[in-house]
Amino acid sequence: MGKELETVIGLEVHVQLDTKSKIFCSCSTGFGALPNTNICPVCCGYPGVLPVLNKKALFLALRVCLALNCRVNRRIYFERKNYFYPDLPKNYQISQYALPLGEDGFLLIPSGREIRIKRVHLEEDAGKLIHRKDYSLVDFNRAGIPLLEIVSYPDINSPQEAFDYLTQLKLTLQYIGASTCDMEKGYLRCDANISLRKKGESKLGTKVELKNMNTFRGVRDALEYEVKRQTKIIEKGDKIYQETRLWDSSQGKTFSMRRKEEAHDYRYFPEPDLVDFKIEEEWLEKERSLIGELPLTRKKRILKDYQLQEGEAEVVVSSKWLADFFEEACVYFKDYKKIASWLIGPFLEIFYAEGGDWDKVKVTPKNFSKVVRYFSTGKLNNLGAKKVLAKIFTTNADVDKVIEEEGLVQVSCEEELTKFVDEAIVANPNPVNDYLKGKQQAVMFLVGWVMKKSRGKANPKVVREILEKKLREKGGKDG
Repeated sequence: MGKELETVIGLEVHVQLDTKSKIFCSCSTGFGALPNTNICPVCCGYPGVLPVLNKKALFLALRVCLALNCRVNRRIYFERKNYFYPDLPKNYQISQYALPLGEDGFLLIPSGREIRIKRVHLEEDAGKLIHRKDYSLVDFNRAGIPLLEIVSYPDINSPQEAFDYLTQLKLTLQYIGASTCDMEKGYLRCDANISLRKKGESKLGTKVELKNMNTFRGVRDALEYEVKRQTKIIEKGDKIYQETRLWDSSQGKTFSMRRKEEAHDYRYFPEPDLVDFKIEEEWLEKERSLIGELPLTRKKRILKDYQLQEGEAEVVVSSKWLADFFEEACVYFKDYKKIASWLIGPFLEIFYAEGGDWDKVKVTPKNFSKVVRYFSTGKLNNLGAKKVLAKIFTTNADVDKVIEEEGLVQVSCEEELTKFVDEAIVANPNPVNDYLKGKQQAVMFLVGWVMKKSRGKANPKVVREILEKKLREKGGKDG
């Protein structure tokens, strides 16, 4: 990017609140139902129906406002946002415009910068269009899903900072229990506004809105492409148009969707079917008490209390579930570094192999810590400990019983291992000669041979010590 230009980014995030029913009716919010089965006259906008606000949706929204340091407007006031589109059965969306639930907050990101939050407001989602070759289908199951729109000020200065903001926002929402933020299910969606301007100027450049970004990495990639595209246009002396562009991840490019010189007029007017009311102070106090420790604060404490490396702490706090599991496991085994190493390594490896669903994890922190302790004290070798962990991961079976049934107790007896070592030296003359000629790595082949011969039960550390001692003796005699 040219030295005289700077990037200005603002993000609009829509997040589905974690409720069992929709925002204005009792229809289920469950994902994956057959098309048009989670619908009713209210969310389909039939004449004469009356919406009723979901209390949990309101309380979760308040919790988000407080966690994002927003000023909460005490008056609840909904409006109708009018537009005509096939996935909007009522031809209007119930939303908050003039009086959003929260305003003027901020989110602290890992760099230490505060990204200001302009507004946080409640609204209902629209349905979903499924396009075929010659026709389109519409599924109204999403219509009426409770959404919270979180709009940042244009405070973000790079695609990477946008990525960091989104990551931190997602973590915060998950930690406070407001949303699962599952992007694969559409529970968190993001649009980005980007413009360039000369450094030192306060006036914003012409805004381009980016849509169709399904991952945080996609947001970053789309913004990086757009920075390059707009820079070339400005350097040529051409005009940038205010428009909406779609990101095509397969081609790594953005494409124009529609051009607009003026903002669309949605003709907002008060929602006549929902009465205004005031937020009680006790509601705010209750939701404030439920926020708990936020991700960045927890990371700082874990770094201090458990003496982990920055990267280790980053992974541990990347999920509240994982952070809770780690801290409880550390109660049962005080070697925090080993707990973290096994959690970040073998534990997560098995977790993703099992589908990456926390609900499938049945092993308790206590049983997990026992496996790590047995490995650390030499009762289990690396392969044995991994095998035990895999066996108990989705069952929480008794660790000692699994070890006994699988015959996984590590052999550390020097007398027994010496027999294997002697066999290895006789059976593998070439690696032995290589070692004697100075190729130190040749000993690892012999260690592997013993491990295979012992069916993975041998203690590799003791095996290597015995091998090196035997080989030194052999080298002395041969010399």
